[in-house]
Amino acid sequence: MSMMSYNWSAFQGFPVDYNNGTFYKKISKSVGSTNHVCDQIPLTEDELEEVLTVDGNYKFMFAINNQFPAPTLVFHDQQVVSIRVYNDMSNEAVSFHWHGMFQTGSPWMDGVSMVSQCPIQPGEFFTYQFVASPPGTHWYHSHHGAMRRSGLAGAFIVLPKEGDKREDIPPVDKDVVFLAQDWQAAASDIEVVKEMAWLMYSFSKSSGKLGTQMRTYDGSISSLTHPISRALVNGKTKSFSASDTENEKAVPMEIFNVTQNGSLLLRIIQTGMTGEYKISIDQHKLLLVGSDGGDLIPTWIDYLIINPGETYDVMVFGNNTPGNYWIRLETTEVLDFFYNPVQPNVSFAQLHYQEAEEALPDSEKRECTVSEPCVMANCHWSPDALKRWEPNTKCVPINEVKSTPKSVAQVPVPIPTSENDLQEVFLNFHFSGSDLISPRPAVNTIHYKGPPVPLQLYPNIVNDQTVVCNNQDMTTCGDYCQCTHVVKLSTSKVTQIVLMAEDGLSTGTAHPVHLHGNRYYVVKYGVGVINETSGLLQGPNQDIEYSPDYRSAKWRNSSWNNGNIPDMNVKDPPLKDTVVIPYKGYVVLRLKTENPGFWLMHCHLETHMSVGMAVVIQVGDPMEMPKLPDNFPMCSSYPAYNEPDSKSKSGSGEKSGSNHMEDDALLQLPSTDGGSTKSQSVRNSYHRDDYSIMNISVGWFVLMMILMVLFVFGFCALSLVLISRHCTWTFPARSRRGYHDIDTEERVVFSK
Repeated sequence: MSMMSYNWSAFQGFPVDYNNGTFYKKISKSVGSTNHVCDQIPLTEDELEEVLTVDGNYKFMFAINNQFPAPTLVFHDQQVVSIRVYNDMSNEAVSFHWHGMFQTGSPWMDGVSMVSQCPIQPGEFFTYQFVASPPGTHWYHSHHGAMRRSGLAGAFIVLPKEGDKREDIPPVDKDVVFLAQDWQAAASDIEVVKEMAWLMYSFSKSSGKLGTQMRTYDGSISSLTHPISRALVNGKTKSFSASDTENEKAVPMEIFNVTQNGSLLLRIIQTGMTGEYKISIDQHKLLLVGSDGGDLIPTWIDYLIINPGETYDVMVFGNNTPGNYWIRLETTEVLDFFYNPVQPNVSFAQLHYQEAEEALPDSEKRECTVSEPCVMANCHWSPDALKRWEPNTKCVPINEVKSTPKSVAQVPVPIPTSENDLQEVFLNFHFSGSDLISPRPAVNTIHYKGPPVPLQLYPNIVNDQTVVCNNQDMTTCGDYCQCTHVVKLSTSKVTQIVLMAEDGLSTGTAHPVHLHGNRYYVVKYGVGVINETSGLLQGPNQDIEYSPDYRSAKWRNSSWNNGNIPDMNVKDPPLKDTVVIPYKGYVVLRLKTENPGFWLMHCHLETHMSVGMAVVIQVGDPMEMPKLPDNFPMCSSYPAYNEPDSKSKSGSGEKSGSNHMEDDALLQLPSTDGGSTKSQSVRNSYHRDDYSIMNISVGWFVLMMILMVLFVFGFCALSLVLISRHCTWTFPARSRRGYHDIDTEERVVFSK
């Protein structure tokens, strides 16, 4: 069960069981000279506060400040943010990406391991400092390895400045976070990614059979990786299966409270690892007002499609009979792998009117009719495909949702003044390159491989052709090409990025793509060719012509070059940082490259990104990029620290920032008592193979003996340190110093 009661004195956890309305923890009981016999005692009220119920199954997971989901961080627009991250994990490095933050002037704070920074190693800390912008609903998550879904993700809310609030929507009574994600009861995210890398992603552990992937409305493959359990809302979920265990029956679901004639603002964030969900509230419409920090002209909808990486702001009004109503999170899976109809998987949360008694809802979905059709926002299927399954539902793709006039006035849609003012690049997010028996995730047939050193810290490595490739001279790369894929763009130009999802295969999946350090306008959307009889995809959109290996593409009609694409919305398109590419379709993005740096662009399905579906967008030359701060931690030079006060759940420590915030607004952990190590530059030889052979001599023998003695001594010293950390009954707890107490040379100095 994902429930744990911590015995801080021994620094170990005990499983929790539920029985007859009481939660118990297992403890070891001494019998004679042994202590391997288990006993159980009820949890105290304090211990119950630290229980993570999730779905009622035991599972290894991560947590920030012992919380899951991670703490919500709230700031104001243009506030200077200072967040110190301590890595308390024993074996895992980590870095944190502040999803939706521009990092203008601070690209090294973007938090992408081996692109903007070196990962934070176990026992180290790192202080992120940047300006919170733009206002809106954002989030933060681990960007090293596969840990996001397992606990290292939370909401990052940036409030508008005083006097800059919206006037086109009514004020709300409550402003709440709605974190949605997929969940697997048994497998860890690391296992899921490895299965993808080992070509096992279509193999189900639960059934032991191939072909367990499901299909969506147009026959494309669902992006959910099976076997999934249930969707979580704010770390909670509930099922009503007869096979549920006592622990599963005991777990609570998330409840959102509203008063009659009152209102809620739901800040919906999709923090999942794989898969999209269709969110609705029984007998209630949703007013869509924002996405990815951009304000949208209010639009009434019934269903919201949301993919990993996306955020949406919706308003809910308590204008129905007081009672309890289901909040549904449905998968978009309507066919199995062999095209047989299936029922979508449904997970639940609850909308509760405070005037009514709290009880399980018995509500039903609103019936969609010809006279009163339902509206599905962020739909990425052809209307001809959707009508087979939802005949009275209108499909509204994201490009048909419009930005507010005020938003467009603040961030104008970039329009080129000449041909030289426009740069256009085609990026195909797809499966390509045969390795044994199956294709692999790629961009333009290149499978992204992380560089040996962070690009932002060592920018000259982009000139090393043994590490970095640019999709131009790929004759020696072969069918399965792995390298650090970098696409360079000029600064201060109108940039048009055409995203595609075509691989020549008969079946595949849509891809949610996120661009770091920038937002873009979604000015055009194109879906694949649909068979009018079956409603299934039968070919790619004909607007684009691909090379035989799908490594390059161009507009089929040459008159579309130089930004002359018909039917583009350059008046009031939506402003996004994550967008879904329909399978065999395309999306046209517009932005102005005004933020020099190295910015990752990747599929936000972690099973795809971690195995190669990513590319680095280099904006400008290194000389145009902001100067790295003095004493910025390079690889292997983060300062060490001591064990935090384990009895403190949220930590204590001083806050940094220009404005006063609430006590829990900043992610604060205890201060440190450790010193910094000397900065060590990583030389080019760090990633160079050395095939020279050592000659055996007496000198080498003596050197090896010395090294062995040092190794034994170091091993003993490390053992003592570990014992001192984990046996608090032997060594007294050590306190940390606050940030302002750290010596000047230990701090990171930020250039103005």
